[in-house]
Amino acid sequence: KILAREISWSKKQSRTPFVNKMAKKSFALQACFLALAVWNAGQAFLPAGISVRHTAATDVDARLTGQKVSARRAHLVLRQAAKKQTGEPIKHGDTIYIKTMTGRYVGEIDGTTKLEWVKARGTKKDENHAIKIEKMGDKEKPIENGDTVMLVLPNGQHMDVLGSAVRARHYDPRGQWQRITIVKQDGGQIFAGDQIFLRGHQGEYLDANPMERAPDGEVKARWRDEGEWQVMYIEK
Repeated sequence: KILAREISWSKKQSRTPFVNKMAKKSFALQACFLALAVWNAGQAFLPAGISVRHTAATDVDARLTGQKVSARRAHLVLRQAAKKQTGEPIKHGDTIYIKTMTGRYVGEIDGTTKLEWVKARGTKKDENHAIKIEKMGDKEKPIENGDTVMLVLPNGQHMDVLGSAVRARHYDPRGQWQRITIVKQDGGQIFAGDQIFLRGHQGEYLDANPMERAPDGEVKARWRDEGEWQVMYIEK
């Protein structure tokens, strides 16, 4: 109602162009501050633990007043901090360790008839879980999101994916089954400590069953989903 009366009053007044311009700015400021006051009052009725982003309102306030807004600045700082690298860049030929969502490291090779099935049972980073990463394409550049790589397991063979089976049977730098795409949801370069997903050549992501479901630590490639079971961490 207050805003409606202000608008009606301003239309009835005759002012010079300069005065009209100043009046419009004054009215816009009043409207902005009133909106912010209403928003802040509404915050008191939100349940505990729930936060609401208000960058749009603070952006308007900043443009009209020329003042920096602390909430907006804090939000940008948090976004920049989230993008900071977590460790050393991963490059072609590096020795890495891949930890699954179970907290175990990939590395063991097991099977009932042949020792070729890839498992994730390791509790520490040692020679039995050391994996060499090989980049396809320009090997001079650090590895980035979307790059195709090959993983050499401790037995000296490349990891390969066929159907849901994840095995290490052959060392084949030109093989198709051995090509794995490394995915980082935030995009950009891959650093040690990053959360990643590994996608086989058929499109399914590598996953690890919870230990209570598969105590042998089998690694599979079953779904085209970047879900909880597909989460992995790359370490050095």
